[in-house]
Amino acid sequence: MVLAARLKKLLHPGILVRVTNLGLGFILLTLVVAVAATNTGNNGLYILVSLFLGALVVSGVVSRRNVENVAVELDGPAEIFAGVPVRFTLRLTNLGRLPRRGLLVKISSASAPILFGRLDPGRPAERGVDLVFPKRGRRSVESLLLYSGYPIGLFRKGRVHPLEDERLIYPAPAAVPYVAPDPREAEGGDPRDRRRGRGAEIRNLREAGFGDDPRDVHWPQTARQGKFIVKERASEEGRDALVALDTLRPPDADAAWNEVFERSVSEAAGLALHLLARGSRVGLLLGGSVVPPGSGPAHRRGLLRALALVEPGRDPARPPAAIPASVAVYRAGRGPERAA
Repeated sequence: MVLAARLKKLLHPGILVRVTNLGLGFILLTLVVAVAATNTGNNGLYILVSLFLGALVVSGVVSRRNVENVAVELDGPAEIFAGVPVRFTLRLTNLGRLPRRGLLVKISSASAPILFGRLDPGRPAERGVDLVFPKRGRRSVESLLLYSGYPIGLFRKGRVHPLEDERLIYPAPAAVPYVAPDPREAEGGDPRDRRRGRGAEIRNLREAGFGDDPRDVHWPQTARQGKFIVKERASEEGRDALVALDTLRPPDADAAWNEVFERSVSEAAGLALHLLARGSRVGLLLGGSVVPPGSGPAHRRGLLRALALVEPGRDPARPPAAIPASVAVYRAGRGPERAA
């Protein structure tokens, strides 16, 4: 049973073997010396052939053991945008009893292998690597190869480590130089985001006056200044906006149309992020589906997630329910327009 387990481990299909240029030359030299030793019967040549064969065996065995019992992890940020380099952390942990030396890691999305000179037992080592995901949607690193030519460099043996860490790649937001504000925001000379109300956002602190709610008293400042200080809250009613994206795919759509659609998705992402940064509550109108307007980090991630997964369809989308007239609808390449 022990012998069978060792043979199975030795013949594990996950181990990749490559002969280096140095190794190929060394093998040819060994064959030449072996032929000469056989023809001449020279004991010195036989000894030299034995040394060469021993070097081949040692190089193969040690390079294989060097890539075994090594745990590989790849950690990255939560937000990844298509086409934007992102810094990931590559972490190797030596689970064996002996140090590992001269380890190289090749990631499919990286341009060059990453070197780990020495990996001590039980002590993880980290390296930073920049990865680029060219397309939006659900993506994962295609392959991660750990290999080594240690100690002589005659053979290069490696092991492919599967990574099941699938990530959601957001569309690259297009630059939005200027988005004209909705003129309704300033109706009456008082934008809605500046009105007082009972919202969660605190606009400022001021001295209490007649009619203020006792629940708004800011007790630390009151104790510090010796007079009642209240919190002035912003209105819960904010500017609502919908970013509309046409998802209908025409019957004669080709590769050029696909590029235009991807640019529209990027423009929608840029509009949504710009409006959120401006203080608006933003939603999405994707064909017939509507993501209600909202704000905050969680809603921002929800908008980017919806844009990352949106796909064009051939069936005309059902028109959404009536959109309130107070909501501004932003379409790609246009300013705000009043909802019907």
